[in-house]
Amino acid sequence: VVPASLFQHRHHVRDMPRPKVAASSPNRRLEDDTSISGAKMRYLEEKVNPVLQEMVMSLLTVCPEDPPAFMLRWLLEQEMFDRAGIDSLEDAAREQREIDALRKEVSRLKRLKAQMKVHLAQKVAEERKKRGLPTPPPLDAKTVQKIKNCILRAAYVGFEGVDLALLFRRLDKDRSGELEVNEVKAALRRVLRIPPNVVPDHQIHALCAIVDTDFSGTVDIEELVAFIKGDGYDA
Repeated sequence: VVPASLFQHRHHVRDMPRPKVAASSPNRRLEDDTSISGAKMRYLEEKVNPVLQEMVMSLLTVCPEDPPAFMLRWLLEQEMFDRAGIDSLEDAAREQREIDALRKEVSRLKRLKAQMKVHLAQKVAEERKKRGLPTPPPLDAKTVQKIKNCILRAAYVGFEGVDLALLFRRLDKDRSGELEVNEVKAALRRVLRIPPNVVPDHQIHALCAIVDTDFSGTVDIEELVAFIKGDGYDA
């Protein structure tokens, strides 16, 4: 616990002259570092230095045996900070234990997610094989995003761009609302003029396999457009 004398002499401490910054101090080195922007220097001078000066003066008044513990307690006792319910070192330790437990749980869930993805990929491959559908090599998230960007860039004309749904529907010969892989490829090659060296055939097949969630061998036009325009893809 911080001695009561520290708080009794708080006003006296504030009136004491501030210690001068030595030429070799971190502040001086920061000022000499051209990589530190003016905004960051102002932040240090206006936000950080006043707090540090108050804390150092309080530290010098008491000269505790354990300076780090004293400084932590000092910060916890300042009303200017939002302590988020942490009012003691014990509270801080408890919060840290909870954070560590959450990190372990996140790691466990990530491992479980990876295992489930492998299992799902195996099941998808088995189902596609059972239905006589080809199983193209899987695409990673970066490649999927590259294909989506290529399609969106090729479809963009003027300020309003192109209605992808309308474009794909024109190739829907039987008006079923679905396209076969070759029809999707025709849309990309003949209409959007995306060459094979930019998006190879096997990537188009793999993209359609991602959207073909019911293993029908075709892709729903609305789902395809939503996937292309959507954000991200968890490969």
